[in-house]
Order: sequence, then C-alpha cells, then structure tokens
Amino acid sequence: MAATRRQRIIWPRFLCFLALCALLIVLLIWGGIQLLRPAADEVMEKMYPRTYQELIETYSAEYDVDPYLVYAVCKIESNFDPKAQSNVGARGVMQMMEPAFDWVQYRMGDESGTTYDQMYQPEVAVQYGTCMLSLLQKEMGEDERVILASYHAGMGAVQAWLEDPAYSSDGETLDTIPYSDTNWYVEKVLETKAIYQQLYE
Repeated sequence: MAATRRQRIIWPRFLCFLALCALLIVLLIWGGIQLLRPAADEVMEKMYPRTYQELIETYSAEYDVDPYLVYAVCKIESNFDPKAQSNVGARGVMQMMEPAFDWVQYRMGDESGTTYDQMYQPEVAVQYGTCMLSLLQKEMGEDERVILASYHAGMGAVQAWLEDPAYSSDGETLDTIPYSDTNWYVEKVLETKAIYQQLYE
C-alpha cells in the first residue's frame, strides 16, 4: 500500500519533469534559431544581392515593373555580370539580343544614339531590359509566366503556345511550356523573385 502511494506521488512529478525538459529543449531550439537567423539572412543577401539597386529601383518605377522581377532576371541571366555574353550573342546584365534591343529602342522612341554595343553598360542594360519587361506586360498580359517565357523564347513562340489548347486552356496563361530550357528559365526566375521578396520586403 505504501509503495503504491509512493508511486502515485512520484509519477506526476516525473511527468512534470519530462514536460519541463521538453519545454527547455523547445526554448533552446527557438533561441538557437533566433541567434542564427541574422547570420543566415546575411549569407542569403550575399547570394541574392541587390546589385545595381539604384538603377533597378529607378527604371522599375519608371516602367511600372516589379523590381524583384528585375533583380531575379538579372540574377538568372548573368548573375549581375555586365560583361556577360551568351553563346547566341545576348549581351549584358539582362542578356538582350540585338533584334530585341532594336524593338525596344523603337518602342521607347529612343533617339539618343544608344547602340547595341552599349548593352555592356549596366545602366543601358537595366533600362532596356526593364522596358522590355514592361512592353511584354502590355503586349502579352499580366501573367508573369507568360511575360518571362516571352522574354526568353520570344513573343511569336509564346503567342503560338497560347493559341494551342495543348499548352493553354484559356489563351491567356500557359499550362505547359513546351521548350524545356524556357520552362526551366521561367521557374528559376520566379523562384528567385520569391527569394528576393522574402529577403527584402
């Protein structure tokens, strides 16, 4: 009888001790996360920098384009390298091809004498690339997958996909992107944009 009474006293105390231990572990984990978070954010900010911030903020405001989308395009296209050139001839931070440059220049009404050779200059590249995203938004609609697919594969290809029920069920958005490299590009830019938003908003 005495042993049973002792067990009745000890058992609740033991449960209480376990609960306190569990609480202590949770607090230690939470505290560790809080201590590590600033360091983790600092690492992420170095991996996803706001290079050319003044240019990107200025031109994204001028052309009404989400600045995080511009950062993401720069990151994926060139990793912010102003001297980047692709194997097909795209140039600069936002990797614009010469026909796209000519089209944007015409639509901008830019008569300043800017040439395609100047695409290696960050200001020219960011202005023209951001303006192109804005023009695509006006031409192709607000859907970012469509805009980015057009930036990568061209408006003609994307318009054909939108008209094909195999790729678009509503003619305005893409259910499937048939070019694997364009599909990868679109998903990667959107993923990168989300990271920028999480870090800097």
